[in-house]
Amino acid sequence: MHSLIARFKWHPTLPTIIAGVVVVAGFVLMEVSGWFLILAGIGTFGPGILRELGLLNDQDEFQRQAAHRAGYHAFLVTGLLAFIFVAGFRAQSQGASNIPEESVTTILALLWFVWFISSLLDYWGPQKTASRILIAFGIAWWVFSIADSLNSVISFVMASLVAVPFFLMAYLSKKWPMLSGILLIGFAAFFFYFFHLYEILGPDPMAKGRPVVIILFVGPLLASGVALLRMAKQSEDEDELERDISEAGVK
Repeated sequence: MHSLIARFKWHPTLPTIIAGVVVVAGFVLMEVSGWFLILAGIGTFGPGILRELGLLNDQDEFQRQAAHRAGYHAFLVTGLLAFIFVAGFRAQSQGASNIPEESVTTILALLWFVWFISSLLDYWGPQKTASRILIAFGIAWWVFSIADSLNSVISFVMASLVAVPFFLMAYLSKKWPMLSGILLIGFAAFFFYFFHLYEILGPDPMAKGRPVVIILFVGPLLASGVALLRMAKQSEDEDELERDISEAGVK
């Protein structure tokens, strides 16, 4: 386990590991009682609160700055979504006390997602973040696909092949970020259509947990694709600026 973490060049502190265990425990135990979900909240926000109070000093300056940027990004996106939800409910003459659970869950999912992705992009950069997200997607897709095809060898092989594109994209993202960014956005659009997530635009957008599925499943692919395209564009602009400076020096 230690060698795997070292290979990913990730060195989590003991408080981070403990917080991760608490978060997982909260999500697992919520099937026993909904109150256990509070554990997930404590694991997610507890370390940050302790750091801001000066009671926990396990991050260097770079990590603190990345965390602050990620928190601000999450504040902007989820704050806007919260206003949209409240405006929609008030327009339907519904009081704030009638806000459905799905809306609150969507806001929490988006808050966590934006903070998490922003933190990874600041810490690892677009290429490493995209590569590792795709590896995680490939493993998860492979496990779930195989679980549904254990009764047939052919189905088992076909299910295993489903994960190949994710691992291939993880490799390509390190070599050709522009191409990988375009393909990832295409993947996100495909899954959005394939799983009928476009029905979120219908009369019952909260049905079947569509917003949360879009955020946690389509979101990482889309965010990674956009980040890779931005990085590729910035790299092209820098190369063009260097050529202009070089040409000006020759003249």
